[in-house]
Amino acid sequence: MQRRHKWRIIMVNIACILTLCSCVETKQLEKLGLITAQGYDLEKENEIKGTVVVHKFDPLAENLTKVITVKSHTSKALRQEQNLEIDQKLVTGQLRCVIYSKELAKRGLSQLVDALNRDPTIGNMVYLTVADEDAFSIVNIDESKLKVNLGTYLYNLIKQNVESEQLTSPTLHEFNHNLQDHGKDPVLPILKLKGDGVTIYGIALFKDDRMVAELPSDKLFYAKILNDKYKSGTHELGFKRSLFEKIIKTQGRKNREVFDKLFISIDNIRSQSKIKMIDKEKLLFRVDVTLDSRLLEATEPLDLTTTKNIKFIEKKVNKEMEKQIKQLLEYFKKKHVDPVGIGNEYMANSRKKPLSKQEWKELYKDVKFEVRVDNTIVKTGVID
Repeated sequence: MQRRHKWRIIMVNIACILTLCSCVETKQLEKLGLITAQGYDLEKENEIKGTVVVHKFDPLAENLTKVITVKSHTSKALRQEQNLEIDQKLVTGQLRCVIYSKELAKRGLSQLVDALNRDPTIGNMVYLTVADEDAFSIVNIDESKLKVNLGTYLYNLIKQNVESEQLTSPTLHEFNHNLQDHGKDPVLPILKLKGDGVTIYGIALFKDDRMVAELPSDKLFYAKILNDKYKSGTHELGFKRSLFEKIIKTQGRKNREVFDKLFISIDNIRSQSKIKMIDKEKLLFRVDVTLDSRLLEATEPLDLTTTKNIKFIEKKVNKEMEKQIKQLLEYFKKKHVDPVGIGNEYMANSRKKPLSKQEWKELYKDVKFEVRVDNTIVKTGVID
């Protein structure tokens, strides 16, 4: 009896497994079109143009790429139209990058981003970006010049800049988090065509889900410093040459052409910033930035043989960086965006009831800043 009962249990389990397997839709790669990148443009009022890069698998040929462009009113309708133009079922499980035109970003991305959130096959680590002009031009770039699928190319472009700390991570998860955060606004990288490839032109600054301003690439160093701990990154600072006259080497340089500007390149080894509210009534915040850096290069031969001269350079660099950081914070305030989390610091120190996003925006207009930079040059590189 026990043996019969045991065999019955085994047979029931086998039957259950076979039933479950028959219910699962088999997906062979040859039958699927893997979307690796997609772009959205505003075509006209209430109509969007969607372009996808599809990676196809053909057992009789090399891997193929197809670009499909259609127009409709919603992203779901776009997908249906795109499916009509390909012999394989389109799937988004390999989506790497989404590009929105600047025009769309200025009108608001909540609808299109929400569509990504509702798709269970799209992961939170997909990169979101803004095109300097239209997304169509970037998605239609000649892949033969890139030597890799466009989705992979854009993903690697952004990933290596995030890992080298040039950019704040622009994932779907980060965008959603900052969009819901009352005390911090989202940012996304701006992509621009350059030659046969794509370059990161700067970052788009968002107020809620709308792009309201942009920051050029030469300001990314300061934006990154204000956002998190920073372990790498090179920055160039310009000064009046006359400020460094007393430490410029003149020996053997009589016939050398002299320019009015002197440029110094520093390499950040590590940095840390702290934003603290020091006067709640006056809405005064102090921003303390501490850096250890290397002096990599200067456009004039500087005398670095004494500690006094090193301290002199540190003082000039500190003053210039304080000015640049304060200008950046004032620019954020002028554009009514808060990408560094000033609002979070205010709310963390406020004992009143939680503020709404709109209430903080009203207070933000009157915020004042003190900036202190303490940069220590721990090494010197090529300066001659």
